Amino acid sequence: MPAMVKLNLFFILVFLSVVANAQTDRKPAISLGPELNVPQRSGYTIGYGASANFELPVAASVNLMVAAGYHRYNHKNFGFNNYIKPGPDYFTPLKAGVKYYPDAKLYLAGELGTVFNNKNNSGSTSNLFAYSLGTGFLLPVNSEKTNHVDIGLRFENWSQNRLRQFAIRVAYRFHL
Repeated sequence: MPAMVKLNLFFILVFLSVVANAQTDRKPAISLGPELNVPQRSGYTIGYGASANFELPVAASVNLMVAAGYHRYNHKNFGFNNYIKPGPDYFTPLKAGVKYYPDAKLYLAGELGTVFNNKNNSGSTSNLFAYSLGTGFLLPVNSEKTNHVDIGLRFENWSQNRLRQFAIRVAYRFHL
């Protein structure tokens, strides 16, 4: 089946899911918060940044989501006397994915997207393919249970193991 036909079928299914969901009381949500990134087998130290997520309910326990962030990574010091440590690298990930809620407070998530390397140590820019898998839970912060603290942990891989990392995110989530 050609790729364009598959893409069209995907969008038709998403549209039908959204229309079918219009009869439920679930609402779209936005979450904003800081992230701590722990690279694995990399030339980077701990990274940090912030991200925003938008969730759109499409089924009883499934949300489509879009995520954007901004992250900074410092290079490790390799201990050479004459080694000049390069400046930090900045990344902007843009991803889309699915969140599945087996319980009202627990979720599993998967995302695909691109990461823009805004400035690396050579001054050039590049785009990287990214995917992530994670889990998290929601802690209600008001009596109506419409606002939550979203605590998540995920594993990410950027462009064929260029950067593999675990990320911890603590965000404030609210319904629109």
